[in-house]
Amino acid sequence: MDEKLIKSQCQRCDQSIEFPPEGLGLVIECPHCGQTTTLGDGITQTTEALSAGELRAAFAEAVPHSKVHLLYQLALFLVAVFMILLPVIYVGLIVLAGWGVYWYAVHAKVILTGFAGGIPSFLFKLVIYFGPIFGGSVAVFFMFKPLFAREPKQPDALMLNPALEPRLFQFIAHLSDALSAPMPKRIELDCRLNASAGFRRGWLSFFGHDMVLTIGLPLVAGMNARQLAAIVAHEFGHFTQGTAMRFGYVINRVDQWFVRVVYERDSWDETLEEWSNSVNDSRLTLILVCAHVAVWFSRQVLKLLMICGHAASCFLSRQMEFHADSCAANVAGSECCESALIRGRELSILHSLAYQGLQQIWEKKHQLPDSIPDYLVNLEKRMPGDFHDQARNTLLNETTGLWATHPSAARRIQKSRQQGAVGAFRLEMPASVLFGDFAGTAKTVTFMHYRQNLQLAVTPAMLKPAHGFFKEAAAES
Repeated sequence: MDEKLIKSQCQRCDQSIEFPPEGLGLVIECPHCGQTTTLGDGITQTTEALSAGELRAAFAEAVPHSKVHLLYQLALFLVAVFMILLPVIYVGLIVLAGWGVYWYAVHAKVILTGFAGGIPSFLFKLVIYFGPIFGGSVAVFFMFKPLFAREPKQPDALMLNPALEPRLFQFIAHLSDALSAPMPKRIELDCRLNASAGFRRGWLSFFGHDMVLTIGLPLVAGMNARQLAAIVAHEFGHFTQGTAMRFGYVINRVDQWFVRVVYERDSWDETLEEWSNSVNDSRLTLILVCAHVAVWFSRQVLKLLMICGHAASCFLSRQMEFHADSCAANVAGSECCESALIRGRELSILHSLAYQGLQQIWEKKHQLPDSIPDYLVNLEKRMPGDFHDQARNTLLNETTGLWATHPSAARRIQKSRQQGAVGAFRLEMPASVLFGDFAGTAKTVTFMHYRQNLQLAVTPAMLKPAHGFFKEAAAES
């Protein structure tokens, strides 16, 4: 195996310099800026090359397969049918509402007969007749338009190039083979504290094996290779479910559609609100009130259907997570799955604290760290001594809520312990060794995250080395 290297920053230009351990403390000329610097100042990580043979040997043991029970697949099928019926019921309600408006328009004409009471009375009759028709028509339109609501375009992620990151690609390929899961057609890297897997082109990939795997680089920076293997194996566990995964996809898509159409607002909603605020005539106000009441009622119907579907989908989603956890334990071991869950909670707390601080820094100075993963690593070094114990205790004391899509971490750990899997992959090296240039990749993904996910007008000049923010804070203190 290649010699162990230490990576640190130049004191002048903050560029990375790698050197062997015996060079620690030497004063050299920086290869980037030519200025003198001391090797070892601002050490960021210790890197160690990982050969293809070593990685292959780490997957030498066979991985037992976790079976998907027939009753579980049957339950998924029934819930999928139920979820499909919900939009059908909703369409039926739209038709019923449209017929109700038509029935009223035909049979309520009697209101307009006669001129007793003069013009004021007749104008009032017009409001009584046309108000419900207008309100009902608006309600039917607002009930109808969610059927064609487009899903928001997702920000682009950095697609993994196997030629540039051969070891990470090999790592994922070995996991795919070990679990007999389809190899993803596309592997993406982003800056979220999460990993996910699914159909690459949505419904167009539903009947094939066109999968996409997304890995968040903060996970890579904060975990070892074995913990990362547990995370990726968990996602591949969903791939192995085959039919059950497709039923789950239908359930989740319908569930997400209901959530979007209940809570999202578009230009039509804003236009109706503007009309209501700009009208001063009491008679027109009454008509708009009818429209608002009708729209409100239609949304309550949608919300009721959403609640029914969400309760069923959340229960089955939790069962899918247990199966995926079983696959992760078979790969990395039950103890590693437990440590990965605890480590995930620690990183989640760091992630939340980091973004609170970064928002203040951005508003104050319009500067941001050039690498979110590196910023989290530096932040953890400055946390109180009891930080890890507190994170663990909060995790183990959680319970699973009715609307939770994932079981509580405590319940998942309990299930993993009961499985008692030893695991076939035991490589404890930092997960970043799977990358040829993790620091450079993290900077690229971080910049994309600022521009596309956070919608910030960031330029390269606004990005500073992560450790510099903490040096400045220490100086101010």
